[in-house]
Parts: sequence; C-alpha cells; structure tokens
Amino acid sequence: MKEMPNLTAFGATEYMDGALTLPVLRELFLRGAPSGGRGRPSRGRGCESHDVEEEDRERRRECRDLEAVDLTGCVSAVFVNALTEFVNTHLLPQADAETTDVDADANDLRRRSTSCVRFVEEPLTFPGLQRLGLRGVKSIMPRILAPFVLAFPSLTHLDLSGTRVTPDILYALGESSTVRLQSLALARCIRLTSASIKSLLVDSPVTSQLKELNLYGDMTFTSPLTESDLRAILTLAPCFITGQMVYLDLSSAPLTRELLEICRPQPNLRSLGLSHIPDIDIKVVAEFVRTKASNVEILTLIGTSPELDCGLRPVTAGNERAPRGSPRQSSVALHSHLIRPLCTPPFSFSLTATSAPPASPPTRLRVVELSTVLLGGLGAGAGSWRIIKSKGGRGWYVDTASGWVAQTGSGTDGSVLRRDLEPDHPFRVEMERLASANGNVSSGVGWHARKMEAADHRFVYLGPAWPRDAWT
Repeated sequence: MKEMPNLTAFGATEYMDGALTLPVLRELFLRGAPSGGRGRPSRGRGCESHDVEEEDRERRRECRDLEAVDLTGCVSAVFVNALTEFVNTHLLPQADAETTDVDADANDLRRRSTSCVRFVEEPLTFPGLQRLGLRGVKSIMPRILAPFVLAFPSLTHLDLSGTRVTPDILYALGESSTVRLQSLALARCIRLTSASIKSLLVDSPVTSQLKELNLYGDMTFTSPLTESDLRAILTLAPCFITGQMVYLDLSSAPLTRELLEICRPQPNLRSLGLSHIPDIDIKVVAEFVRTKASNVEILTLIGTSPELDCGLRPVTAGNERAPRGSPRQSSVALHSHLIRPLCTPPFSFSLTATSAPPASPPTRLRVVELSTVLLGGLGAGAGSWRIIKSKGGRGWYVDTASGWVAQTGSGTDGSVLRRDLEPDHPFRVEMERLASANGNVSSGVGWHARKMEAADHRFVYLGPAWPRDAWT
C-alpha cells in the first residue's frame, strides 16, 4: 500500500484478516488530507520529530483519501487487537503526559526521550471515506465500534449487518449533521431495538436520502421491529414517503395486509426481500407488487406465505405441528397467484390487423427466491422459467426469456427489459447454462444480495473469491 498513493478502495475478508495489523490499519486510514489533527503525531503532539514515523506521516499526506473500505467477516484476534489499538490511539480523546522513545537504529543505539503533553483536540475524522462495510465483524465490542463508525462524517454507504452495533450507536449516528446515507444494512443485528431503528429512519435526516435498506432477519435472528414502529417507518420515514427506494429487505418483519396497504407506492423499487413472513397471504404480496411496486424485478419469498410453505407450520397453541400443502400444491399456488398474474401480458383479441405493440405484463418481476423445498417441487420449471442455484445454497426461480438489452434508434436509446428473448439470445443461453449447472457456479452468481457492497472500483481486494452474496 505504500507503493499505491492513488488507492481509493480496499476490500478484505476473514480469509486474510490475520494480516490486518496495526501498521496496515494506519497505512489505510491515516492518509490524505488531515482533518481534526489527522496526519499529525497522535502521541507527543506539538513536539519536533524527524524520525521514520514522521516521514511516513508526510508521505501519507500526499496520498489520495480512501473512499471505500470493506472488512466483511474480519474477526481474527490480530485484526480485533489492531483495530482496538487504532481506536484507542487515534480516535479516543486523552490528556496525559507521555514520554516518547525514538527508535534505536541498528548501527547507532542512540536513545532520546522527550516529555510532551498530549492535548485533547478536535476528534480525528476521515472525511474522504464514503463507503464502509463491516458485515459480520462480530468480534468488535461496541465501545470500539462506536468511535470507529462515527469517525467517518461523509458516509453514504454503511453495512453493519451481523455486528454488535447497539441502539446508542444508531442514536449517535442519527445526530450527525454531515452523514447522508444512501445505503444502510442492519441485517441480523441482535442488539438493536425497534425504537432505535425507527428513530434513525423516521426522525433523522441522516437516512432521508436512503435508496437501499437492508433489515433482513430470519427464523434464527428475527427482526426487532414491532408492528407499530414498522407502521411509523412505512408511513413517516422520508425514504418511504418519497418513493426513492431501489433495494429493500424487510424479511421476518411483522408485515401484515394492512401495513402493505398503507405503504406508499415505491415506483423505483427493483429488489424486494419479504422472506420469513409465514402468515402473510401470497395474494397480498402479489397485489402490493402489482399496484405499488410494479418495477420490482427480484422478489425473495423464502418461508413466506402459507401457500408456499412446503414444510411444517411453526408450533401451534396445542404444541402440535400441522402439515401444510405439498410441493406440488405450492408450485401451483406460485404460478397461479404470483407468476401468471404479474408476469403475463393481458389477453387481447382483435379481428383487424394492427401495428400496435403487444401489451406488457403488469410488472417487471423476473426473479423469485424460494426455499429449497419449494424449488425441488418445481422440477424443470414451466415455460421459460428455470431454477438457478448459487454456490452457497440459495436458489431462484428465473424467467430466462427476460433480460435487459440495449436498444437504439427512434428516440429509445438505452436499455429496455425484454420478455421475449429468443432461445439463442446470449443472455438466455447463459441463464440456461446456469440452470443446468445445479449450483456448480462461481460465488458471484445470485440476486438480491444480503451484503451491501462497499468497494466498487479502483480497489485492492485480498481474498479467494469476490464477493459472496453478490448479485447480477
């Protein structure tokens, strides 16, 4: 990294987090233009120093600011200890007298010490960094996580899924006067409360520009949201009122027919996660997509709706498990209540020839994520719909004849969603190939990512495969 002054994005995974030592973290974050003392000596500030560390600081000042950092899954003791020391040294204010020992040269064992005072100054901040991914960084304690996250006043993308983030951190983040998030992920954050999530989304300008929101929960770590707070979010949060959402995951949230009915239209929504909501009717979901989110292309329904549950009901009041429909019945319900109503053009008939283009389906739905049991009951699919599985075990029911293609001429320059790709179209051929692979695919294959990407371009990535839970 010392040889890359133009580095603006860095990505790492748990497979190499043992290499993220304190010098590496210093090299990553203490570069670029100083802010609040940034780049100056953290110990003995105000003292004259011409040692190697001072030369490093001067060199870092000439580097570009880091814009994106992705530390997904980094949990090793080396990384945890390094980040803890970095926060304690550079981000937590102290006022004490210290003695600084200068390095002893191998050829000249000279030693000198200078008594200096470390002043409490304006907090050290990193205004250049905009994207921060900490998904699965579960070993960092809240007292370290809080000052680290709050040290980035220009964040636009933040992923705290699976961390020890607490309500206090959300409240502090919501008080920022500079952070304006476009993407926020709080999936499987077991320490958060419904009130803290509601406060951040409804009361804070920090989330007023959100376009991506991931509140994913499953049957193990369910959503902390209460029905009343979810109602407030859907009706009062600026990001929902403006209809600017593009990606939304409310899996395991207490969604009901009434809440979907009062939710504002979401015309820009393209990817919607509604998994692990067992009691909501599939017809209710279909009606919401048709009338309020017709541009949704990707829908997740794992463990959602009695009609699609091929397994067993949760324990009932009588402590007995009541069986639900068979995979065959669920397959019929999927096609009759979701696929056909939302993905089939309306029937039209005319006795006279007409040059008018055929009517379009009522929605853009083309990918549905389902449970493995239900996917098994779909067999080889129906029509152009096929099953595509990821390397990690997730699976989707995909319309291989639908895809975005370039279109030019007649004032229609740009991409359009085609529903009638020919069997030899390259995109359709590739989709058919992925379906035939039966999960023997690269780790980048999939839709509706649970991980909000942090590093997107001009980055260094250290890991075996990029990235898990990616979406095409």
